[in-house]
Amino acid sequence: MGQNITPPSPSERFTLRALGVADAEQLHALELQPAMLHGNPSAPYPTLEKTRTRLAKVPSPGVAIAAVSGDILIGFGEMIRGTLRRAHTAKIAVGVHEAWHGRGVGSALIAEMLDLADHWLGLRRVELNVFTDNLPALALYRKYGFEVEATHRAAALRDGVLIDSYFMARLREPMPFATDQNNEHEQREV
Repeated sequence: MGQNITPPSPSERFTLRALGVADAEQLHALELQPAMLHGNPSAPYPTLEKTRTRLAKVPSPGVAIAAVSGDILIGFGEMIRGTLRRAHTAKIAVGVHEAWHGRGVGSALIAEMLDLADHWLGLRRVELNVFTDNLPALALYRKYGFEVEATHRAAALRDGVLIDSYFMARLREPMPFATDQNNEHEQREV
């Protein structure tokens, strides 16, 4: 299962670009890797058509980023922006090919998405979900300022065992709460 990629040499580089429908086959293979399936709450064996449809329907103003080495997809990042009263938020997901773990691909994808969130989209809050036993991902997310806000107990069934996940978020700057403003909005005369 999954994409067969020769392990990269220490000097091998990668670039980031838009992820599109033309990447569907490589993304599909990447998401079928054992490590990817282990860390993904979705059911295994998604169809290639489902992957194509997902890429074709990235909601605007969502962002999908590919990490590529030459013409090989080695990682991806997706950011889906909230709407209406959650328009200041986005939810992200990241995946990296097993052969490229620990090479800065995940870090580059997160840094790029946070730059877009902060400087292009004006977002204040970025959220994600991660299994509690995915220690490398937890360390990476904490490096970028994400904090655990909640534990979802028995969140997913994996290999016949219910596992927990963390809901994490990174706030660009503290936002004022109505209670911090002495409820001025309730005391105005009309």
